Amino acid sequence: MAARESVLHLAVISLLGIGCFYGLRPYLEHEGWNSYPAYLISLSVVFVVMLAWSVLDFLREGHERSVPAFLCRIRLRRPSMRLLAWSVGLGLLMFSATLVLSPLISRAVSGVWLPIPAGIPDYLHPLQQMSIAQIRAELVAQGVVPLIPVALLLNILAEEIFWRGMIFPRQELAYGSRTFLIHGLIWAFSHLFQYWLLPPILVSSVALAYVYQRTGNTWTGILAHLLNNAAPFILMIIVVA
Repeated sequence: MAARESVLHLAVISLLGIGCFYGLRPYLEHEGWNSYPAYLISLSVVFVVMLAWSVLDFLREGHERSVPAFLCRIRLRRPSMRLLAWSVGLGLLMFSATLVLSPLISRAVSGVWLPIPAGIPDYLHPLQQMSIAQIRAELVAQGVVPLIPVALLLNILAEEIFWRGMIFPRQELAYGSRTFLIHGLIWAFSHLFQYWLLPPILVSSVALAYVYQRTGNTWTGILAHLLNNAAPFILMIIVVA
């Protein structure tokens, strides 16, 4: 994959994310949707596009049109115990990066070094931190709990199939051992719609790309991504219990 094609993928996904977050999400809220469903649905549009793009790229490459051929192409191989260990360690690192860097982000925002757009929901605003119990109460009140597992799986599968499964192997042919750094930076900046979260996202993205390059198995990212993204909801269950 040439540099210009990597930049094209980054530009399309970044702009789509910005459009859905700053355009579709507020529109849905204006039409009477609650904030959480509007957020989940708007970003799910991006994930559906990623999955469709992955399938179209697979067909364009001329592979045998079968599920086993697709799974082979996206490097979704049988996981091993070693891979599980890598994935757990990676997921904990990703979650820890957010915990460690969040206070620094809040300080930058409060010091006006990092301006935040108007209209950002409280649960995403660094200076409007809500407790886990408060977030859970909001999720229940807005009736969004059944949507969370679907949106979570769609998010993880779309990003891992699109970025690691389809794009990374092509970039690896061009960049070799440096691929993890280039890929990690590109994936991180695809999250520009929440640019204030880039510090922990950068750490997580480069780390995930590095471990993926070591294992060569897309299950690495899926499991680590799942552990990191599901951790807040696991904590909600523990708090309530």
